[in-house]
Amino acid sequence: MSYRSQYRDALDESTGRAGVVARRLGRLVFGDYGGGFVFLLTCTAAMVLWRTTYSINDNLTVANGLVALSEGHLHVDTPTYGETLETPGMAEYDGKAYPRNFAHIVFALPFLWVLDGIAAVADVRIALAALWSLSMFATVSVGGRLVDRRELGHLVGGVVALASFGGSVYVATPLLVDHLAYLALQLATLVAAAGSAVVVYRLLSRICSADIGLAAGVAAGVASPALLWATIPKRHVLTALFALLTLFCLYRSRETDRIATYRRYRAAAYVPVGLTAWLNAAEGIVLLIAIVVADFVTARENGIRTLATVAAGFLVSLLPFFLTNYLISGGPFTPPRMLDRYGSDAVGARVTGGGTAGTSGGGSTGAGGGGIVDAILSSSIGDAAAPLISTIDRALLFTQFLSHGLEAIQRDPSRLYHTFVRSGYLEFSSPGATGLAINVAFLEALPIAGALVAAPVVAIRAVVNRVIGGASPAFRSRPVFAADVFVVIYGVLITLLYIYRLPLHAMLTVRYVYPLFPLAIYAIARLRWVRATVSERPLWLAFSYAGTVFIGGQLILIAVVIQNYTADETIQGIALLSLAVASGAMLWSLFAAFDRLNESVGAILLGLGSGLTTILMAVFAFLFYGPTDEFVLQIIL
Repeated sequence: MSYRSQYRDALDESTGRAGVVARRLGRLVFGDYGGGFVFLLTCTAAMVLWRTTYSINDNLTVANGLVALSEGHLHVDTPTYGETLETPGMAEYDGKAYPRNFAHIVFALPFLWVLDGIAAVADVRIALAALWSLSMFATVSVGGRLVDRRELGHLVGGVVALASFGGSVYVATPLLVDHLAYLALQLATLVAAAGSAVVVYRLLSRICSADIGLAAGVAAGVASPALLWATIPKRHVLTALFALLTLFCLYRSRETDRIATYRRYRAAAYVPVGLTAWLNAAEGIVLLIAIVVADFVTARENGIRTLATVAAGFLVSLLPFFLTNYLISGGPFTPPRMLDRYGSDAVGARVTGGGTAGTSGGGSTGAGGGGIVDAILSSSIGDAAAPLISTIDRALLFTQFLSHGLEAIQRDPSRLYHTFVRSGYLEFSSPGATGLAINVAFLEALPIAGALVAAPVVAIRAVVNRVIGGASPAFRSRPVFAADVFVVIYGVLITLLYIYRLPLHAMLTVRYVYPLFPLAIYAIARLRWVRATVSERPLWLAFSYAGTVFIGGQLILIAVVIQNYTADETIQGIALLSLAVASGAMLWSLFAAFDRLNESVGAILLGLGSGLTTILMAVFAFLFYGPTDEFVLQIIL
């Protein structure tokens, strides 16, 4: 055998092995081609709205933190982004400035390495345009495979990708950025948003069917606020991803009959808890409570080996959180959010909660705990019991947050209305408030959630049937029951955690409760009449959505240009349209709950609502944020 033949055989063998590894990795992450399509579609659509704008001031804090970490240290010496380190979320310890959201920073670090490598050999803007074109080609190609038009998908995708890349190169100008860290944060958040859509797809494909999972995954990716927040590097997208991963692993643990798989997935469900705590300690506690209750209420057994496996998974997930805290403050239980704010004027004020444009947000200003904890800490046993006392201190602070939420609802129930139903023109006294109505409530941002008004009917009917018919012993161990319990508990707790300071002037789409958006899509898909509508009227749904986006979007654009509407007027106009569609979805869902289902009407309403959400996210990106020359992809201008 010649040397050339040996080389060719070796190359074929290595290529075959690489292909096997790639396929296995693809199945692990995406599940199948449907998951790949959802991921690619979300990335492609989100990149259209990708801007280099600093949307919210604490973006600067996290970006400077990423620069510092890339240089080999946790503290920030000088501001690469902005003119000062006194930005929302920057903490101070021993005279040094430390950012928050370290889980986001570490997650974005590999993306920064990749961008740095690209920048060393090519223009970054051209490289990102090429990435977008490849993503479009892959999206169309995989979509063609899903509808049994593989060759046509390759052809159309190739033509579109080549045309878009050629146009991008023709209009491209140098990408003027101070550092690639901010772009890396945005790219990491984009991948996290697409990953959340994939988890929704995979979960509902297992619970229901592939077509239901595909519709829900697409909705979570391009017909929800994920389309906007995918390129705004805030922690909320990662929080949602971690909550969804916990939900997915919880369901998989109940789905299997193999005890080893049951234990493995049950332990894996606790891993995102530690990662969430690394991102935001309070949100980590919310996730912990939700998974503990849902897990132990629905567990089929709680043997020593099972509990040891779960505990091991949970403790391992906490190691990055503990290690980061120890390296910064010398204590594993003191995250950067519990330290003093950076800057001489802010020393003594604790960093709590999330930031907003121009402020780090409201919230409790102390570490919490009350006089008993303070007395113990000042006693002779304080040093020995410091770790335990610190844990109790943090737990008491968390209960204060929840109690603040309950008190806020009791004092002012309109908070719930303005957060979940209608935001409108509200007066804000917060620093940096624009005075414009640029916020929308939950239902305005996701009008298809109006269908959930009938969910209590389903729940009450299920309880009555169980009481009358008698619940089987295995009912509590049903996989979908465990998932539903988790979603309800998590939704209630995350709402209580933040409702006491909502609405805010810079929440846009109620970003503090952002994880509720994909969870709402999960809940919508759990309604049997929604599933029947998607299965029986898929073309009605698809054409209704596409018509709303491409025809309705053009009509809205014409109206804005002719009438010279401002950003807030346009946003509020679409919000009112969304509420009208949400009202229709409510009525349709209520009728369907009492066996008066009209699938055609439901498909139109779901398509209209999803399309309006997509349009609204585009309006935020194109009208509200700064000059249009800050788009990464200049071909869309």
